[in-house]
Amino acid sequence: MNSMISILPALIVFGILIIVHEFGHFIACRFSKVRVEKFSIGFGPELIHWKSGETRFSISLFPLGGFVSPAGEEASKVGAEGPKPGDFLAAPVLSRILIVVSGVAMNYALAFVVFWAVFVIGRPMPGTVVGGFVKGYPAEASLLKPSDKILRVNDQVVANWKDILDRFDESSGAMIKLNIERPVPNAQPEFLTIQIKPKVEDAKDMFGKTAHMKRVGITPDPAVYVSERYGPVAAIAKAWELETFHTVLTHKALFYLVTGQVSPKHLMGPLGIIQISGQAAKAGIAALLQLLAILSVSLAVINLLPFPALDGGHLVFLLFELITRKRISPVWQERITTGGFFLLMALMVFVLYNDAVNLSILDKVKHLLHLK
Repeated sequence: MNSMISILPALIVFGILIIVHEFGHFIACRFSKVRVEKFSIGFGPELIHWKSGETRFSISLFPLGGFVSPAGEEASKVGAEGPKPGDFLAAPVLSRILIVVSGVAMNYALAFVVFWAVFVIGRPMPGTVVGGFVKGYPAEASLLKPSDKILRVNDQVVANWKDILDRFDESSGAMIKLNIERPVPNAQPEFLTIQIKPKVEDAKDMFGKTAHMKRVGITPDPAVYVSERYGPVAAIAKAWELETFHTVLTHKALFYLVTGQVSPKHLMGPLGIIQISGQAAKAGIAALLQLLAILSVSLAVINLLPFPALDGGHLVFLLFELITRKRISPVWQERITTGGFFLLMALMVFVLYNDAVNLSILDKVKHLLHLK
């Protein structure tokens, strides 16, 4: 049952991401008058299929991707007579560029709309009420008490726990000033100002890199949440801000991986996404929607990389053709793309192994099989 709780949200998330991305390619083909032979959700053996017009739609066994197959996309299928009207290779170069980038554009559009919806609905964030202390840190010996509500940090208003942590890291003085509201049974709350000297230590950030962090050793009350909510107009700016943040974050993570500053062991594959999808679903619809939007941004960024077999790789060929007015041999394009595809499959095997190790799946399998 727990597995189903994780798998079902993941299937929904994967399905939406794939359908939206491939629908972008499909609509651009229609707009450019390029025939679409097949629209597939998933890879491998077909589970179900149907025909609509000239296009065969299918849902296949492995739902970890999908594809739109335009007519006349490969030189080997065009024949000696060359591309015909309606073939991908017969379309003007600008039309082919539109077809290639439309999937990424749709993922960015999906992320923006979903981020906007999350801010309108209101995303749950840990509140500013102190739940407890971390042993050995300054707050434990301070005047702070559990149930104290932090109103300001260094005279800056805080609305949620993330604001508190951000203000800690931004502080430049030796002491951190906290304005708190302390509940008093059967009486008006007390308002106090407390000074705490933070403990500066090296810790790992989300990329596994060492960073200097200021900590006082407080934890949020797990029962207190606040809703970060904005009106429809204000949510537009917040959605744009969050989409830009995650775009930059994804590029930064990829840069760290390529330059060896972060271990490839931090890569997360489908199994890891299944796990966090289940966790997000338990946290509520806003959390699951936010995960969907973040993954949509990541998919857009990765697909636009100038790597063979990805949309970005195709885009490089087309931009070369647009600038030089010379088309790279379709045969060579196919060979390079095929090579890139096998490299991507090798990477997929690696991230699946990573997931198996990080989630202790291999250990669980050994235990079930009674292996040492």
